[in-house]
Amino acid sequence: GLRVGAEELRSSPDWSEERCEELWDRVEGVRHKLTRILHPAKLTPYLRQCKVIDEQDEDEVLNSTQYPLRISKAGRLLDILRGQGQRGLQAFLESLEFYHPEQYTQLTGQPPTQRCSLILEGLTQFLLLEVRKLRDQLRNSRMCERRLSQRCRVAEDERSRAERKAQELRHDRLQLERFAPLHFPQLAKALKLQ
Repeated sequence: GLRVGAEELRSSPDWSEERCEELWDRVEGVRHKLTRILHPAKLTPYLRQCKVIDEQDEDEVLNSTQYPLRISKAGRLLDILRGQGQRGLQAFLESLEFYHPEQYTQLTGQPPTQRCSLILEGLTQFLLLEVRKLRDQLRNSRMCERRLSQRCRVAEDERSRAERKAQELRHDRLQLERFAPLHFPQLAKALKLQ
């Protein structure tokens, strides 16, 4: 088959469909092996940074009960990337080049280029932003939790106040029923009519 290097692919902005198909066929040819060595949790941050998967895709791959095993997670990730066409292939090859250089060479026939430091730099920035975003989400959920427990306390206070009031009213009524007949016969009749 025609050997296409990722450098060559990258330099031509419009990868031909045949080129992509050929590379995807190679990926499919070693899919069994790839799904055993790929760690989806390692790859998804880079793939998200490349915008070929989003948070929902990442969540589905990493957390769905449909894919309990790492192998099935890796398989699902490959399917999602294939659905992204040329961009999915390019990002996948770049992540292979970074994390699994020997598989990259097997698929492309090319040695890994020295782009790793660029990839690492971009990934570091992306992950810093992710950490910041998660910290904000955590802070917001804690504030939300505090507000809810505060509202809960207020409601609990209201409830016990209302309960005390109800008890006082019951007590007053009993007192009234007990003493009214002696002192206010007319009122006693009125109370009985209620």
